[in-house]
Amino acid sequence: MLQIEDTFFELGRTCKRDCLIICDRGAMDASAFVTKERWDEIMKENCWNSVELRDNRYNQIIHMVTAAKGAEEFYSTEDHNCRSENVDLARELDSRAAASWVGHPYFDVIDNSTDFEDKIRRMIGSVCHKIGIDTGDRLLKNARKHKFLVEGPLPEDSVFPPFQDFEVVHNYLQSNSPNQVRLRKRGQKGEKRRLISAH
Repeated sequence: MLQIEDTFFELGRTCKRDCLIICDRGAMDASAFVTKERWDEIMKENCWNSVELRDNRYNQIIHMVTAAKGAEEFYSTEDHNCRSENVDLARELDSRAAASWVGHPYFDVIDNSTDFEDKIRRMIGSVCHKIGIDTGDRLLKNARKHKFLVEGPLPEDSVFPPFQDFEVVHNYLQSNSPNQVRLRKRGQKGEKRRLISAH
């Protein structure tokens, strides 16, 4: 896992554009799934120390609390090939994983105090806040996009920053979801790409 991370970290360092690397798990999470004695052996065998792995390797830790804590009706092992824990074990492992990160200077816990969509919004907001992106009201539950119709002739292309023209077609789908569901076809010079999005 660390070798894969190091590869991406190095790619990030050589990237000429800003990039954000998100790791689904971090090094300390593994300590929740082995005994303390085995974890100490692993640390010793690899000449690792917890401060380096926990505090210095990652800029931010976000712990997404398991649904087994506070959203039990949504916790399931069905359709999850790598999840076999019952609710009690899931809670215990979740607590151990969270505890392994205590001490990191930017450790945020996203609990189940809201529905799942708001949980994801809180997580995105936490990341944006850490990297200095002002989200304004865009992550609010009732956020709306504003679009404007520009009538009349546009100014000459030379007054705009560099840009590219592309075509977009939206097909809106009927859905019981509170979100707007649509198929979006975006293309340029005859090449098309279809995306499903919810807003």
